Amino acid sequence: MSTVATLIADVELSAPTAITLPNGTSRVLALVRWRGVPIGLVALDGNGEIPAPRLRDALAARVHPPDPPCEPAPPAAPLSVVVCTRERAEDLVRCLDGLRPIAAAGHEVIVVDNAPLTDATATVAARHPVRYVREPRVGLDNARNRGLREAQHPIIAYIDDDAVADARWVDALAQPFADPAVGCVTGLVLPLELETQAQHVFEAYAQHRRTFTRCVYTAADTRPATAGVVGVGANMALRRDLALRLGGFDPRLDAGTRTCSGGDTDMFARVLDWGASIVYTPHALVWHRHRTTDAELRRCIFGYGVGVYAFLTKRLIEGGDLRALVVAARWLVGPFLRAARRRFAGEAAAPVRLLLLEAAGAAAGPARFLAEHRRQRAA
Repeated sequence: MSTVATLIADVELSAPTAITLPNGTSRVLALVRWRGVPIGLVALDGNGEIPAPRLRDALAARVHPPDPPCEPAPPAAPLSVVVCTRERAEDLVRCLDGLRPIAAAGHEVIVVDNAPLTDATATVAARHPVRYVREPRVGLDNARNRGLREAQHPIIAYIDDDAVADARWVDALAQPFADPAVGCVTGLVLPLELETQAQHVFEAYAQHRRTFTRCVYTAADTRPATAGVVGVGANMALRRDLALRLGGFDPRLDAGTRTCSGGDTDMFARVLDWGASIVYTPHALVWHRHRTTDAELRRCIFGYGVGVYAFLTKRLIEGGDLRALVVAARWLVGPFLRAARRRFAGEAAAPVRLLLLEAAGAAAGPARFLAEHRRQRAA
């Protein structure tokens, strides 16, 4: 795959302006908005500059204004934003800079420093309008639970430290909670940059999970074992009282443990089990910095496979959910079929080597979950 960088552009459909491409860049991935609301993603080729008339014609052929037109969400009541982090100061600076307007609007921002090895995170947090807390037990779900306990507001939004919140992220994420049946909300995740081969590969891997259509999930139409379809933990919000009632996030899952990932999916499944609904809204947008090197990408994708099967193992063993066996079988085949369809259509698709790596992680998932369970029980 070519390593030529792709420019990430932000275009307002009602009044598009010319896009200037840096030297050596001939591709653009444009987020298209209508009155500030994200409505689509368009890939374009160009050289030097894409003039406004050409851009307008290209967008009009692929993306259409919504009918009725969507409006930006109204300002949200104060909520708590939790950023869990561990020794990633450069990413954290970018994330917290993006959260400054959110803090200025009256929302609480909590930085959870997970089992720190240095004072780098504390130093970054001290330069931002945030509340800093340490969670000594290693593991992303331990950090999420610390943020859950520390939060002062009834709605808690989680954003990864390698993501940057869009201007109206909090407002859009909070809006669906006006319905008391909603227990969780997830949002859209787009690439912050596409500069390396690994980032382009991850984008090809992740794009099939992305939609600009609002979705509502309930246990009546979405089996909890398939809860991974509702969104990702890099961009999610929960009712605090419900999350506490469910016992918080499972510390046997996700980063910092043998299971590598899966803590967000497990929480989504238990929200559905409880009987609450989950809303996905593309209006709640964060920009994610994809892994920049092949080694990081390989660890990430292998970890995704481990986490999925660790979650399904928990559903089967502890919940008696036989549907987990069906999901496990379909999950192994699905990515390869989607990749084949995309290649047949001439579109970018995840490399087979990456899908095989994810499958290898899945094969290790059950044993890793049981090993992590034993380790934490002994501890």
